[in-house]
Amino acid sequence: MENLEHLNYNNYEKPIIITGIDGFDKLFEEGGLPKGVRILISGNSGSGKSILCRQISYNILSNGGKCFYISFQESEDGIKRSMKKFGWDIDQYLNSGSLIIQKINPLDILRMKFGSVGGSGSATEVSYKIKPFEIPSEFNPDIVIVDSLSSIIDVSTTKEKNFRLYLQQLFEFFEEINTISLLISEGNSTDNKYSNSGLEEYLADGLIALHNFDKEERGIQVIKMRYSNHNKNIVFMDINKNGIEILPERKI
Repeated sequence: MENLEHLNYNNYEKPIIITGIDGFDKLFEEGGLPKGVRILISGNSGSGKSILCRQISYNILSNGGKCFYISFQESEDGIKRSMKKFGWDIDQYLNSGSLIIQKINPLDILRMKFGSVGGSGSATEVSYKIKPFEIPSEFNPDIVIVDSLSSIIDVSTTKEKNFRLYLQQLFEFFEEINTISLLISEGNSTDNKYSNSGLEEYLADGLIALHNFDKEERGIQVIKMRYSNHNKNIVFMDINKNGIEILPERKI
């Protein structure tokens, strides 16, 4: 794996973060992800969304980077166990402080920002004064993972507008901190439905869809990515004992 970050001064406006997943980086002409982009990772259950994000974060951590991982469902122990299955032992990064995993109850998000699960129109102005979540002031992550946005809307049954408001504030927050953010969302690529409300894919700088055709064939597709020239085909993706392997030359 090359250096964590490199600059291309000729054609591109942003520094590039190399993910360390060789076939994934090759999907981008620049050789990695533009720094500061907000990327929606979409796919149905079992398509490999969390594995992809965790593998990217582990590779960045292994090269001296920092990661802030927000989980709305899985515990820190659960995340650690799932990563160790692929040989990604993150204890050293948790101990050194380069990785922070924050488990958040999505109900607490709604109560904090809107006063209740249902919320009210009068809470809108107040909610803008409260950040979507807190990152320690001395911690400057190279990547932030949100796992997953679907958990927020699942508990926001009475007021979809609260979810949409939270989304807008969340994406604005990530734009301000200027780090790569990977936001996981349940989607169904067969129906071209990549998110719960449709607003997520509009706000995101990038949209990556994971296709789970059957047990023998998976695919990945970069549908959009600002500041980047990229492969737009659905290409082969496999999940094996070492994690995710992508073969850009093998179209599906």
